Amino acid sequence: MRTIASLDHQSRWSVLRRLGNSTIAKATIAVPLVGYLLLFNGEIVKFLSLHTDFCRPASCGPSLRLLLLYLGCCLIAVGAALYGLKCPALIKKYDSAAAFFEAEKVYFCQPRNLDYLLKLIKLGTEAEPLARNSSNFNYDGEGRNVDPNSLADPMGELYRLLNVSHPEIRLIALISYCVGILILLVPTAMTFVEVIVAFDWGRTAL
Repeated sequence: MRTIASLDHQSRWSVLRRLGNSTIAKATIAVPLVGYLLLFNGEIVKFLSLHTDFCRPASCGPSLRLLLLYLGCCLIAVGAALYGLKCPALIKKYDSAAAFFEAEKVYFCQPRNLDYLLKLIKLGTEAEPLARNSSNFNYDGEGRNVDPNSLADPMGELYRLLNVSHPEIRLIALISYCVGILILLVPTAMTFVEVIVAFDWGRTAL
């Protein structure tokens, strides 16, 4: 149970946004297409096979490190795409319920906006279809003085509901991120080991 609870916490949108909102993660979305055009394009491989300075004709193709780099970036791209498509815009914008409360509490003090907030909590969504009829801004007889501090609870509840929405998608995105990063560490470790082995320690000591 503790493992499941920890996994659920780590896959919440507010946690995934740390990587999902980064420019690097967004850039990886283009990697599958660019990688296919560069690594697995028959014409490019044929061109390189004619130039022995680039690769040997008998074994011209992407190296293991390049393939691992491509695969790792593709997995991160999957996580970034799922985050971009399914993460609520409110979570993308605010990193915590406290930040959401401080930025929007004045807005939800208005009667219609407060009703809208309560409706969103009931529906468990961040938006609902806009009504086709014109809005009525006449509050005669129904004006309410709302204390902004009293909105901390309902606004926090809305943030919580959105933060745990789409649990299956969140889990897939988390796994994609983690596996992708682990795969990217493999060619890095390979290069590090080769540098250590090839380094002339005896010459340095002198």
